[in-house]
Amino acid sequence: MKVGDNIREIRETEKNFKRSYMADRLNISERAYGNIENNVTDISLTRLEEIASIFECSPEYILNYKQSKKEFYNYFHNKSGNKGTNIMHQGGTNVESENNKKILKLQEELLESERKRISLLEALLKNNNIEF
Repeated sequence: MKVGDNIREIRETEKNFKRSYMADRLNISERAYGNIENNVTDISLTRLEEIASIFECSPEYILNYKQSKKEFYNYFHNKSGNKGTNIMHQGGTNVESENNKKILKLQEELLESERKRISLLEALLKNNNIEF
């Protein structure tokens, strides 16, 4: 397991941060940060926690990133099972149908809640003479 590889992938794919940004946040040189991502420098637990804080995740997430990603990919792209189809929406039994109805109802309630929130925010902006 190469922690630096996980850090680089999270930074590039999930956070879209530049190396310079990470170096600044960690208060180290860009070269020193690059050495972390290139697995030249062994990373301390303290430094891993600092990076996790910047990424807003846990150190465990960074350590297990490739394995978690691999398990997710295998679940949806296996050769003998669901062949990439999301098995939650293949239709089927009445229990699945009832669950789908519950999910749709919850989605509608969430959407309505968000609409009310937007209306309240718009009213607040208007009351404070803020154009949007």
